[in-house]
Amino acid sequence: MKKGLFITFEGMEGCGKSTQIQLLAEKLRSAGHIVEITRSPGGTPVAEKIRELLKVPTPGDDLEPETELLLFGACHAQMTRHLVQPLLAKGGILLCDRFFDSTTAYQGYARGLGAEKVRQINRFSCGDVEPDLTLLLDLDPEIGIARSRKRGGAEGDRFDSEKMKFHQDVRNAFLTLAAENPHRFRIIHAAGTQDEVHQEIMEAVYGKLAELS
Repeated sequence: MKKGLFITFEGMEGCGKSTQIQLLAEKLRSAGHIVEITRSPGGTPVAEKIRELLKVPTPGDDLEPETELLLFGACHAQMTRHLVQPLLAKGGILLCDRFFDSTTAYQGYARGLGAEKVRQINRFSCGDVEPDLTLLLDLDPEIGIARSRKRGGAEGDRFDSEKMKFHQDVRNAFLTLAAENPHRFRIIHAAGTQDEVHQEIMEAVYGKLAELS
């Protein structure tokens, strides 16, 4: 592989992103690749502080959609310059749990700020950095949120605790983004078994690695 590879995982809460990222990392490392895992928001010390502002409710002073958007932009600016670009320059593979497509889906579509406005912020924050491959783990939001609540992941999370219509809007937004960007999106059917989902992911990743070899 002549250059690094930036792979992002997108999808609803409860779709299995965390598990599948770990499985993919193990597989790639066993094949001799340098692999790092990160998340958005987060990934650097400054970005992790921003994550807390975004994820944890502040009673009496909750974030406005515009504030969310700008905080995500600040987070991605830190991630891009202090994590993504340095690792890719070394030829490593970076697996990221969410990135700017989530910002477009959540703030642009579900929050109603407008997809183009969010794309402008994304471009400003990330420059010309774009995922090489985006794996969309598609799942019915009712199933995903039920899974998340069962493991206690939805409690106290600003986004997970939104009404079901919000999550339906997010899912529809992700599917729209996948249709608009077929060169990098691969839709993974996350309702299958863990092994079935992993197999779909490996086929997509091996295909991308073959393109770069």
